[in-house]
Amino acid sequence: MECCCTMDKACPALPVPAQVGYSRLPEVQWSEPYQDLKVVVQDTGNLETDTAAADDLIRQYLKQEGQKRVVADRGLARNDGAIIDMRIAPKRSPTAPYPGLDKDKFFFDTDQDPLGLAENMLGMVPGEERTWDFVFPPDWHVELWRGQTATARIKLVELFSYITPGFDDEFVKQHYPQFESTKDMRDSLITSTGLQRMKDLEAQVQDAIVTQVSACVASPVPESLIQAQAEKEYQAKLLDLVQRGVARPEDIEEQLTAEALQAFIAAERAGLEERCRYVLATEAIAGEQGIDVEMEGLDEEVERAKQEAKKDNVGFDEEVYKAELVEKLRYAAVMQWLQNNLKIEVLPWGTAAAVDAQPAGV
Repeated sequence: MECCCTMDKACPALPVPAQVGYSRLPEVQWSEPYQDLKVVVQDTGNLETDTAAADDLIRQYLKQEGQKRVVADRGLARNDGAIIDMRIAPKRSPTAPYPGLDKDKFFFDTDQDPLGLAENMLGMVPGEERTWDFVFPPDWHVELWRGQTATARIKLVELFSYITPGFDDEFVKQHYPQFESTKDMRDSLITSTGLQRMKDLEAQVQDAIVTQVSACVASPVPESLIQAQAEKEYQAKLLDLVQRGVARPEDIEEQLTAEALQAFIAAERAGLEERCRYVLATEAIAGEQGIDVEMEGLDEEVERAKQEAKKDNVGFDEEVYKAELVEKLRYAAVMQWLQNNLKIEVLPWGTAAAVDAQPAGV
């Protein structure tokens, strides 16, 4: 089978070619039967954590409707807000901050702190500056930065505490009239938090399936496939920075080089090889299990994408886009088959047992 990969939308500001290809996929040899795999994951929470998350949201809503009071007689504490000068840069290149993470007079809330900065800021007083290293979390929204060691330099400019209203039915009626009462609002938030946790759990299951099915592929991965996959992922990551507004096209120009791509391959080779093995596995499983791709609506989607590209004045190759779309549909169909047919066990939140990759037949 001849395959090709393309980004969903080309970006005229990115000189890297928007489409890459690789040669015919080799026939897959299995080291063990993928049908016998057992996938074990651990839930990321429970009703108690869902409730705590809902209460955190309510606290934020109260802050939004409350007032700030300048604090001058103590240092920063939990639940405070602050005006800070923030500069976060790669540890290996401290003079080149990450796009979007170099800000003066930035408002920081200790309760909305995905990077965990507050842990190192507690006790800071206005005028104080601190510097420390940290690692971007594995779920950071800019995938390219996940796991990177960064240096944070923070100066606290002004400190605030919050004066918040009470959470009662009158507050709900005035500010959130879509809910009937505090109980209704809280229950709804708990439900939505639980639904998001279920989505996160499904993503965790899918990641585990990719890892374990890939490990069953004994066939060597062609270097051309690794190169193609790397180009595809690298382009997508850079484009994601621009589309999210994290970086301007000119901010990432220095990363659009063959040397940068090779550095990306070197840093991500293990993951690239795993994903390439899964590409091989997907094709083989689709053939072995007779998994067909639903083609209804395909031409309409290609036409929609073509018109969108035309409106944005970017290049568009119908055949390449269609081939990529078919690949995505096949990937999704195979993943659904695996989720329906493999043994999947979800350990409750807080279970002490480690969640390791399970060998076939366990």
